[in-house]
Amino acid sequence: MKHIGMAFGLLILSSCTGNTPESSAIREFTLSQDTVRIDPKGSIINLKYGISHPELSSEGNYLYHYNYGEARFDKVNLEKLELERTLQYEKEGPNGMGRNISGYALTGTDQIMVWSGLLNALFDQEGKKVRDLKLTKIAPEIEGPETFPIRLMEHPGDPNKFYGLYGRWLDHQFFLIRFDLESESYEKIPLPETRKLNDYRMEIEHEGKPAGGFSPKPMAHAIQDNKIVITNGAFNEAYVYDILTDSLHLKTWESQLTPNQNEYKLPKTVELLQAEEHYMKFNESIYFLPPKWDPVSQRYIRLSFTTQFSENLNEYGEAIEIGAEVYLTVFDKELNMLGEQHLDQYQKNPRQHFFTDNKIWLYENMDDELGFVRITVD
Repeated sequence: MKHIGMAFGLLILSSCTGNTPESSAIREFTLSQDTVRIDPKGSIINLKYGISHPELSSEGNYLYHYNYGEARFDKVNLEKLELERTLQYEKEGPNGMGRNISGYALTGTDQIMVWSGLLNALFDQEGKKVRDLKLTKIAPEIEGPETFPIRLMEHPGDPNKFYGLYGRWLDHQFFLIRFDLESESYEKIPLPETRKLNDYRMEIEHEGKPAGGFSPKPMAHAIQDNKIVITNGAFNEAYVYDILTDSLHLKTWESQLTPNQNEYKLPKTVELLQAEEHYMKFNESIYFLPPKWDPVSQRYIRLSFTTQFSENLNEYGEAIEIGAEVYLTVFDKELNMLGEQHLDQYQKNPRQHFFTDNKIWLYENMDDELGFVRITVD
């Protein structure tokens, strides 16, 4: 383990719950930073796409890394800093996971929950499909290419209830669905505030024909404290859905360090050759990542950042990232903002990260081996 030995202060603002900022008392937190490398134990951890969708075990002591196209997961022991085992799954057949998946998560019993347009299922860690959720049979409207799954979440107290966050391509609508597997029924929960993401939707054309599009979309993680927290990259806010009271409310925050929404207005339609320029300008403005929960400290952290680009493009005509301005925000369990800080010691895109045991783990490729910059929030 290599320790960099950096320490810097974080001023935390303790505030009361409410819709408007209130007077705050200041207490100081210390951030310390080090770097660690994962021992692959003679194997190879595929880092072609970095760590794709990093997910943690229920206790937060294992990291799972999905290998695109290989139906394989690397299970990393975060306490020993080593690759513990590789979980290989079948692509086809009764236990097939498919060649590619839309996403996955770890359940409370550390089964692997996988979702895609064709499959919603639970797998054990020995390669067996233990339960086909059959969500498209329960809710036929989510079947087909026009609707895409963003996140699937298990109910913490009922193995027959699941929640899904979905989007629809054609009308750009986002919604939650509550599934009851026992009664084979579902309820759709609209998310009307997400309609303003249409202001950031950019349709891409090539020679007058549709060639794709770009827009920030809602994001969610596992249900915590019976609440689903839904955020998006463009606005400093969160939808909070309480699964016990079946209620939904919007929570907004006011940053003193960054704008409270992305300030670049994307064109409604753009030619393919100009799309990269607008994508770059969008990312040069503020982007908010989803908050990460730490069961040890009983709080959330959230990273936001602006990206810096080179004047030149790479061989594929893509913008080259050369740095970032990164900001850390701390929230209590009720998502009240406690404080924020510019991370002047960390100047990279922080998209691939997680938070556990008071530490933010930020992915680092160290000579083609898996490493992390860790920031401890004391």
